[in-house]
Amino acid sequence: MTDSTIHASDIQQAQARISSEIAPTPLQYCARLSAETGCEVYLKREDLQDVRSYKIRGALNGMSNVPQEERGRGIVTASAGNHAQGVAYACRTMGIAGKIFVPEPTPMQKRDRILVHGGDQVELVVVGANFDEAAAAAHADATERDATFIEPFDARDTITGQGRVAAEVVAQLSAKGKSLDTIVVPVGGGGLISGITSYEADMAPHTRVVGMEPEGAASLRAAFDHGGPVTLEEVDPFVDGAAVKRLGALPYEILGPTDDITLFEYLKRNNRETGAALVGLQLSRAEDLEGLLERIGESKISVQYLKPGTPEYEFLVA
Repeated sequence: MTDSTIHASDIQQAQARISSEIAPTPLQYCARLSAETGCEVYLKREDLQDVRSYKIRGALNGMSNVPQEERGRGIVTASAGNHAQGVAYACRTMGIAGKIFVPEPTPMQKRDRILVHGGDQVELVVVGANFDEAAAAAHADATERDATFIEPFDARDTITGQGRVAAEVVAQLSAKGKSLDTIVVPVGGGGLISGITSYEADMAPHTRVVGMEPEGAASLRAAFDHGGPVTLEEVDPFVDGAAVKRLGALPYEILGPTDDITLFEYLKRNNRETGAALVGLQLSRAEDLEGLLERIGESKISVQYLKPGTPEYEFLVA
C-alpha cells in the first residue's frame, strides 16, 4: 500500500479513534431541493458539529496520532477558520498547546469561535491575505519551534478522519432502504472529497462523486487541467472556507490518476464478487494503450476487450 492508497478500512479505523468525541450527524431530507431537482435530496448536517463543520473529524484524527513525546512541543496549524476550530477544540480537550494561523479575511465570528473552543490552550495569529499566505507563516513557525503541523487537507490522517462523512451517509441511507446515487462535495484543498471518494470506491462503487468548488478558487480544476497541483495566481476570498490557491498533493494523487475511470458498472448488481463488470478507461496519452493492454493480458483477471464497431461493443456500450 502506498501513502496515497486509502481504503474504507482506514476510514473505519479513524472513526474508532475519534468516536468518543464525534457523534454521527443527521442526514436530513430536503423537500425544497427535492422538488426543484426531481431527485431525493438529503443534506448531511455537519453544521451541527460542535465546531459547525466536518473539519473537526480530520483535526481530531490528526491530533490523536501525534506521538506523546511530540505533544509537549505543541502543535501549529493554518486554516480559513473551520479546521482551526477543530484543532482548537482538540487542543483544549487533549491538553495540548496550539498556535493557529488564519488569514486576514477570516470572519470575526470564526476567530471568536476558535478562541472559545481552544480557551487558554491556543494562541491565534492573524496574518496574510489568504489561506496560502497564512499557511506559509504557520509552516515557518512550526519549523522554527520544532512543533507538529496539523494539515487541514493534505495529510492521510486528515483525509481518513473526514472520510467518515461518507460512511455515515451510506449507513444512514441504507437504514432507510435506499442507496446513494450521487454525492455532491465542496472542494477547497481536496481533503473531504478525497476521503469520500476513497470510501465510496470500496463500499458504494456505483456512487457518482461530484466536487463543487468556487469559480474564483478552482484549484481542483486547475490541477486536472495541468496534470498536477498548480498555484493559482489569485483567489476570490468570498467563499473563505474554500479559498485555497493550490490543491493538496495527496488529494491529487487520490483524485487524479493517469488512468481515469470514467465508467464502471456491474453487469449484475447481485453478483459483485464474481460477476462481470463493464469498465471504461480514459487515458491521458494514446500511446499508453498498448502497455495497458499488455498488463491486462498478463493479469489473472479474465478480460475481453470491446472494440468499437463490434456487435458486443454496440450492445453493451453504444
